[in-house]
Amino acid sequence: MTRKLILSLSASLLVSTTVSSQEAVPDANPLDGIDIRVTGEMVKAAQAILESTRDGVPQQGDRDAGTNRVERMVGYSREALLSLPAEDEAKRDWVYWPRFRVGLTLEYMTAEQRMLVHDFLQTSLSAVGYLKTVHVMQTEEILNLWEDIGLPRGNEKYWLVFFGTPSMDEPWAWRFEGHHVSLNVSVAPGSVRVTPTFFGADPAEVPQGPMAGFRPHAAVEDLGRTLILSMDAPQREVAIVDDQAPREIFATNLGRPRDDWDAWKQALQPEGVAVEDLRPEQRHMVQRLLDEVVRTYRPEISEAYLNTIDVDDLSFAWMGSTNRREPHYYRLQGVDFVFEYDNVQDNANHIHTVWRSKSGDFGDDLLSRHYQSAHLP
Repeated sequence: MTRKLILSLSASLLVSTTVSSQEAVPDANPLDGIDIRVTGEMVKAAQAILESTRDGVPQQGDRDAGTNRVERMVGYSREALLSLPAEDEAKRDWVYWPRFRVGLTLEYMTAEQRMLVHDFLQTSLSAVGYLKTVHVMQTEEILNLWEDIGLPRGNEKYWLVFFGTPSMDEPWAWRFEGHHVSLNVSVAPGSVRVTPTFFGADPAEVPQGPMAGFRPHAAVEDLGRTLILSMDAPQREVAIVDDQAPREIFATNLGRPRDDWDAWKQALQPEGVAVEDLRPEQRHMVQRLLDEVVRTYRPEISEAYLNTIDVDDLSFAWMGSTNRREPHYYRLQGVDFVFEYDNVQDNANHIHTVWRSKSGDFGDDLLSRHYQSAHLP
């Protein structure tokens, strides 16, 4: 057999093997191949938080150590507040308005535990996402000064909760949540899901005082408006689906019975202009907007998500005014990916944004595949 024939057969075998491998996993999901170090760092940081709530031996000058003994005397346990069953019904009860929540609030943590929480958030969030979270929390201090109506206000009114036991072997989840922040992260070996992700701001633009002009969500607002203003008349005719902006985002559970919390998945369909029909520079704007949303999370997570989304498969819909400081709304949506933005309330100075997945919210697709593979013979 000649050397040329051997090389030809080898090449054919390689192609055949590659094709067979691809055919064996036609639905391979980039989200199921996230670097294991991501989940490892997350688990380690979560375990450190939990360990900080357990009994320790008080050291001289250490006022926090051993506090669990006191907690038990009064029937209170920070560890118990942090830990709920993996599929507790509270897991899907995500909220972004001011109210008390399940979990342990920053207000009732020691200084050490608060620092551990910030370390934990940075195992999942990018630098931009982490700063966005902190900026929103700081706007609560402004509201705290402006309002005196009995609502839980302030940057310490944010709760952390774990659903299940942080582990490298079994699925678990966590949520960090307070007014205008709701981060819902589901974890399994090699897999992470991060929806729903909600950010809001009130005020959207600080109108007075030392922080006048500060806008926590300037990028998503300005990118959306720049896109709609770049369109010619025929494009706008398709993209603007309503002259009036809705009062609230559509993919919400606000004011809805539990049985209707998932109704948005069927009711909310792509509208407006197809991105594939836009000019190249406009498609680039859409990609920038998509990046701004997804890159809230660290690169290993955000790149995996971006590999599942083709901008040409998305549609862009606008409602309301195209003028700044007037009520407006837009939505970027594909088959599974949904991002909503509105700035309507309080004279268009109160933003709500949410990123959702029709299949992957709360790790639904992740859990389904994990349990199926765990029970294979």
